[in-house]
Amino acid sequence: MEAYMTAKEAASYLKLAERTLVRLAHEGKIPGVKIGGQWRFRRALLDEYLDTMAAASVASAPASPNQVIDAPLPDIFSVENVIPDLQANNREEVIHSMVAHVTELGLVSDPQWLETALAARERLVPTAVPEGVAFLHARRRSPDKFPKQFIALGRAREGVLFGSPDMGTTQLFFLLALRNDALHLRWLSRLAWIVRNSTRLAGLIEAETAQDIHDAMLEAAEALPASLRPTGRSAGR
Repeated sequence: MEAYMTAKEAASYLKLAERTLVRLAHEGKIPGVKIGGQWRFRRALLDEYLDTMAAASVASAPASPNQVIDAPLPDIFSVENVIPDLQANNREEVIHSMVAHVTELGLVSDPQWLETALAARERLVPTAVPEGVAFLHARRRSPDKFPKQFIALGRAREGVLFGSPDMGTTQLFFLLALRNDALHLRWLSRLAWIVRNSTRLAGLIEAETAQDIHDAMLEAAEALPASLRPTGRSAGR
């Protein structure tokens, strides 16, 4: 399994001062988790951070980015957003099934764009991590393509080969459709914290129904450390 980096190692990887890295992680702007009082970082999620920053563009940002609110999970994740038994055998089927589901819910105005964008992002760098989780998203966030921001979650009980660095299967697929890069990275950090705990992760994988999965996610979000909790304030760009 891919090891976590220390703050010093991650700072060197990102070419940042260690103090700056820790401050950004504390603010939820860089995905990291605290273990035993020390910050730890997963290289795959740091790569995601770098890619998100590289892909940011004024053209793809909403007209008033400062009005994007850092809302709590219940505001962006409903029980209808959960697929408890994702019927998929490969990467393409996972993406198609996830897009079809959120389209049926009216969360996406251009499903062909979303499916193409998700597939392109996975070809660039797979979003799966060794915990058996993937964080799907379009490389360039285009708020005009979905009526409101959301997070969806699909579960494939048997697992699907999805490009995890440990060559294992992926069972949980989060789809993030958030309004800007700052909020995307904050929720990426929060989700990474939730699934890092083996008990929480097992609960999501073994839950019986969509409602059970939804409830487990909300319970986990309530336990987020203070540094990762939604602020209710604008999330910036």
